[in-house]
Amino acid sequence: MAKQIDIAQDPSLLNGSSYLHLMDPRLKVLASFILALSVALTRDWGSLVLLLGLSTLLVFWSRIPLTKVIRRLAAFDSVLIILWLTLPFSAGGEKVYLGGVSIYAEGIKLALAITLRSNAAFLGFLALLGTTPIHENLKALRALGIPHKLVLLLHFTYRYGHVLMQEAIKVQQAMALRGFQPGFNLFTMKTYGNFVGVIFLKAFKRAERVTQAMVLRGFEGTFPELAAPKRMSFKEVASCAVLCLLFWGCTLV
Repeated sequence: MAKQIDIAQDPSLLNGSSYLHLMDPRLKVLASFILALSVALTRDWGSLVLLLGLSTLLVFWSRIPLTKVIRRLAAFDSVLIILWLTLPFSAGGEKVYLGGVSIYAEGIKLALAITLRSNAAFLGFLALLGTTPIHENLKALRALGIPHKLVLLLHFTYRYGHVLMQEAIKVQQAMALRGFQPGFNLFTMKTYGNFVGVIFLKAFKRAERVTQAMVLRGFEGTFPELAAPKRMSFKEVASCAVLCLLFWGCTLV
């Protein structure tokens, strides 16, 4: 039986009473955008450390359980290990000898910069966007002027991503039951090529069925709003402005 995959947001992140949980999603999305822009544009080491510190403070402010934060951060940083295993040996520039092994100083600096940027953005997004239900974040994107088709694309990607993962697991199990053992040969590459093709076909067929079902239910390209957007308070706007100024100010240090 295929392993069940659940990509729903963790209730422990959403069911909180901190100020960030109650803050208007539109303002949190805007602050997240400024954070991402600041992380991408800054070139100073001190600025990167400040941004990482601000993002960490946001996590504490949101009162998200630390065990959840550490678990997610560990999974995220495990991907960055690849950079630390490759960049110090391939980036070029000045060589440094460490224990008889030659590594590139520029590679270490580049890996460290990417790690600081990634962690600052990850923690900030976790505190700002992770404390809001996904459908509220999508509504906030639309309210901020993001093209409707792009918002719909994000919505259906989130909604049906796990369904395609289930299909992929079923196909992999079928391959294993038929005795397939991957190896470094032409047959393996051909098999994986067929595997990717099957998943694309299943995704296309499911997209057609979902489209037909939605059209039959009267879908005309937009989801109706059942309630008027909540008015933002002065306190919320002021808090968002302070956050954005702090994020952007780090790039000027």
